[in-house]
Amino acid sequence: MKNTARLLVAALGSLVLACLLRAQSSPAIPAPAAAPATAAAPVAAAPAPPPPESHQFDFWLGEWEVVDKQGNPGGKSHIESIAEGNALLENWDDGAGSTGKSINVYNPAKRRWQQFWAGNGSGVLELSGGLVNGSMVLTGDRPGKGGVKLIDRIIWTPNADGTVRQHWEVSNDGGQTWRDNFDGVYRRKKP
Repeated sequence: MKNTARLLVAALGSLVLACLLRAQSSPAIPAPAAAPATAAAPVAAAPAPPPPESHQFDFWLGEWEVVDKQGNPGGKSHIESIAEGNALLENWDDGAGSTGKSINVYNPAKRRWQQFWAGNGSGVLELSGGLVNGSMVLTGDRPGKGGVKLIDRIIWTPNADGTVRQHWEVSNDGGQTWRDNFDGVYRRKKP
């Protein structure tokens, strides 16, 4: 539990750094002209809205029930907007003891989406990528058994009926072949 908390604190620190980098790269807002003596004091300018890229993953926001390809229950997920709309926080629970969280943020300095996942079974993923033909595609490397490098590729696709398909594939041969790790559908919880 302490390791998961440390990982989340580190991920949040990275998120803050990314937001600061974005703020530094934004064009300067000119100072307002001096107001006449009889006018009210100028109101501070509102913060600039996040770039459109930071909303590309908004289709994943919501309360979800997750099922596998056969329609069997797979878990529940609550995806919420955080950091004033600049990031998404995933809260996952498979209902059988496996839980985890991910922070998903568009990093304007790298011009890519980044995800940092921490699960209660020592599971950690660091993924990056972006929107490809309407689907969010994130990939990342991690060590496998026997020192083999694994590549994870997770694709989230919004469907016309409001569901979201999540297809997670893993390669142990540098991306030449892939095997399914999970292929399921997020269905919005009924009120």
